[in-house]
Amino acid sequence: SSGINAEYEAIEEIEDHFNMDEFSDVTMLNKPMIFISPNEICSTHKLLLDHQNEITEGDNDPLTEVLSSLGPVPEEENEQMLGGEKSTEFGLVLTNKWELNMSDESNTQALFSKTKYLVVDLLRIQGGESLTSVLHTGANKQQQELYRAIHSRRMAEQQGQEDEEEKNAKLSVFDPNDTTIDKLKQHIIKNLQILEAHKMVTATEDYQELLTSIARDICNQRKYRQRRKQDLKKMAATMDRMNKKKKYYGEAVAHYQEYVKACVSKLSKKQRVGNKKKTAKYTAQKLYDKKVLVSIDDVHQSTFRAVTIEFSTTDEVGVFEVSGKLGGLNLEKINLIFEDLLQLQYEGVSTLKIEDKVTVNVNLLIYLLNKKFYGHE
Repeated sequence: SSGINAEYEAIEEIEDHFNMDEFSDVTMLNKPMIFISPNEICSTHKLLLDHQNEITEGDNDPLTEVLSSLGPVPEEENEQMLGGEKSTEFGLVLTNKWELNMSDESNTQALFSKTKYLVVDLLRIQGGESLTSVLHTGANKQQQELYRAIHSRRMAEQQGQEDEEEKNAKLSVFDPNDTTIDKLKQHIIKNLQILEAHKMVTATEDYQELLTSIARDICNQRKYRQRRKQDLKKMAATMDRMNKKKKYYGEAVAHYQEYVKACVSKLSKKQRVGNKKKTAKYTAQKLYDKKVLVSIDDVHQSTFRAVTIEFSTTDEVGVFEVSGKLGGLNLEKINLIFEDLLQLQYEGVSTLKIEDKVTVNVNLLIYLLNKKFYGHE
């Protein structure tokens, strides 16, 4: 028995194991998914029902409601339809059964939290036998002046904030329109009416649900601070991993760039014969027949024989000078960077338009330059 208890105590808390808490559903971008077979569902259902009294806390427990809605475990004759232990698994996306349907205008859960802050502000200034009595009892002059001073201080703090996101976060709790304690009470009463319509509070019980939640928050302040520390620690660890990855990929890019430069430099040695430039001259028709040339704007294909296109090496490694003649007219010279062509090829770009006029096939142009200047097929 002592050995079993020791093993039980050594079991890690499920929240720690999966690194989750009660707020994870709200902050999670993608809903979690489990893979489970029909037989496993049936077995889990039976196991929960057999130990329901041990794992639930009465009729108000959420798990009790779930088990009640599921009903009894399927009869034995129906279990054959579920398959054996090795039956096919399928994915189930996990969603919160009690997640409220929020409208764009009113997020009731956020409203509940905001109302708690407003009630705490009110009770700090004006006390009473119950929340209802405080809301419907006028404040004295001293209480009104105290609230105005608090309101003025918060307005000054808000105006001094340059960070727009931080300012919006403050606005979600603090309402600048609550300039007097009477307006604050009207605001609270309006919020309570909305919350009561959503069955989150009950006026006849003096909004005990809200007060209980405030009391729970006060008791759990230490727990919340610990959670914030854990979250900050996780964020710091994530940032550290991201910075290491950024550094790694940055170094990898630098190495690849150096490698490409070395390759181009090595190939360029075959470009030069002494200090003379190496040149390859073609008619547009020949390039068109080789499918290197796709089209030339404002020049019909029937006149391609009269167009001459010339590729020449330059003093800069991997850079080619492209010039052309149309009849007796010289066209403007441009520089073509071989590395840019390789990048386009890597990105899957099939054609390139040079100077918004000449369209060429990227792959075949690379092949042509390789063959003529680098001696590679």
